[in-house]
Amino acid sequence: MSTVTAMVHTPSAPDPTKTAQAQAEYNQNTAVTQQLLNMTNQVTPYGTLTYNQTGNSTFTGADGKTYTVPQFTQTTTLNPEQQSTLNQTQSAANNIAQTANSLSSSGLSSLGQAVDTSGAPALQTSLGSGYSSSPGNSYSTSLGSGYTTSLGSNYNTSFGGDVSQAYDDAKNAVMNQLTPTLDRNSEATRAQEIASGIRPGSAAYTANEQSIGDNYTRAANQATETAQSVQNQLFNQQQQQAAYTDSALLNQAQFGNQSALDQFNAQNNASLTGQQFTNSALLNNANFNNSANSQWLQNYYTQRDQPLNELSALLSGSQVSNATTGASSTPQTSVGGVDYTGLVNNEYQDQLQNSNSMLSGISGIVGGLGSAALTKYSDRRLKTGVQLLKRFANGLGLYSYRYKSAPDQAETGFMADEVERVCSAAVSRDRHGFAMVDYDRVLREAF
Repeated sequence: MSTVTAMVHTPSAPDPTKTAQAQAEYNQNTAVTQQLLNMTNQVTPYGTLTYNQTGNSTFTGADGKTYTVPQFTQTTTLNPEQQSTLNQTQSAANNIAQTANSLSSSGLSSLGQAVDTSGAPALQTSLGSGYSSSPGNSYSTSLGSGYTTSLGSNYNTSFGGDVSQAYDDAKNAVMNQLTPTLDRNSEATRAQEIASGIRPGSAAYTANEQSIGDNYTRAANQATETAQSVQNQLFNQQQQQAAYTDSALLNQAQFGNQSALDQFNAQNNASLTGQQFTNSALLNNANFNNSANSQWLQNYYTQRDQPLNELSALLSGSQVSNATTGASSTPQTSVGGVDYTGLVNNEYQDQLQNSNSMLSGISGIVGGLGSAALTKYSDRRLKTGVQLLKRFANGLGLYSYRYKSAPDQAETGFMADEVERVCSAAVSRDRHGFAMVDYDRVLREAF
């Protein structure tokens, strides 16, 4: 493996100090270039704005070297009209400042005196005994004796008397009406049985007797239904009469209660309104007094602060604004810096990757040969399952394959036709014309 390593050149890592120094120089050049591009002289109707180099500045870098960078001066020149306006403005500001100075020494003497608010109207904090939180004695919480919660003894909570006699009378009346007819029919049926020779105990006799009994049963049922109908009619009449009486009593009680309630509300509203009127008058009077106190204090402090406000106005108006040439913003040009450090590192990584790739491929070949002879058959015609694994910078390809004579054994190596184009001296042929490659010579001379 040491022979293989010696055949492949491994690139040296870049010097970090030299790389940083070169990057700093590129950065400085970029900054100076950008500054020069952005210093654009401007000429406007109001004046001019110019840039001039007025010297240089030097500094010592981290590497101990001395670096020089240019110094520039920006000059603003106004036209005669603008210059005259500026002179007048500054003169006016000077006059204002002198007036403010005079006021500060004489007009503010009153501020040194203590605040005196003894002349202010008295501040009222109480509404007095006339103010009440109660609606008064005439306000009532009871509806009085005129309001009732009872409907009286005439109000019916039950209704209806004993209607059983009416039930019996109705049932008896129906039966008394139907029984003579049933009796005559029964006698006629029995007479016909005797005439026909039907005797008691026979089936025909029993059937006739059953029919006679059914007639009496139907008559009794009809009498019962009629009696129940009469009974229900009497009950409904009693219910309607009781409901009418109760409704009249209820309406009368509600009318009386509503009158009592209206009188109660009217009395309380009058009492409450009277007390609210009194309270409102007291409150308005207190608010008027307190408003007078607040107005007096406001006027007092306004007069006291007036000299200070005048001085503040004079001082704020004495500021001189910067002169303007009407120049617009200078277009800013952005100059992209050179990433010298990145370029150096990328180049080194590429070289290192190529070196490692070549070293890995060649090591794989030699490792695959092991202790076998370094001259191997590499003719494509003798191989099968050929696949490219890696392509080196010199054009040679590293392949995986199997010899047709040993299809179960995987091999790694070159192809003789490619080696012949790169290092023809490493290729020979046997007596059958099949090409062989001297791997030791290829590795020494082609890499």
